[in-house]
Amino acid sequence: KNIYLKELLGLFFEDEEFTRLFKIAPAAKGLHHVYIGGLLEHTLTIGKLILGVVKHYKGINADLLLTGGILHDSGKIHELSYEGSFDYTDEGRLLGHITIGVGMITDKIAEITDFPNDLAMLLKHLILSHHGYYEFGSPKRPKTQEAIILYYLDDMDSKVRGFQEFIEKEK
Repeated sequence: KNIYLKELLGLFFEDEEFTRLFKIAPAAKGLHHVYIGGLLEHTLTIGKLILGVVKHYKGINADLLLTGGILHDSGKIHELSYEGSFDYTDEGRLLGHITIGVGMITDKIAEITDFPNDLAMLLKHLILSHHGYYEFGSPKRPKTQEAIILYYLDDMDSKVRGFQEFIEKEK
């Protein structure tokens, strides 16, 4: 419903190169959703989980959380190389998907007239904190309700899917 977040998502998904890469990228190199299209599947799962969770808690900014959920791993399209074997790109090794993703969001926000600074800050916080802990690569710890929810949903999906992939492979 938020016109700024809607326009931001539109800019991402109207970008043909972004969309092409987003549809084929894996979500990780070795932990979860390690296959072509894994990022898209992980993102869809996060979106569905968010839509369920926001019904249970009052005061959650659903538009912000859903936008953060859709974009939280967007930097992975440049972090990982996935033509042939999966590996990290130089950009991925040196910057990581969180930093890359915040840069991508910053660039798109700059194209939107009067995008509110507070909204941009809250969205970037979701991306910067979605790994939860410094030792897991988050530059910031979650400090809003939306950031806490995104961290736990992302962590849950990656662990459950990783476990399922392990079971499938080890049958």
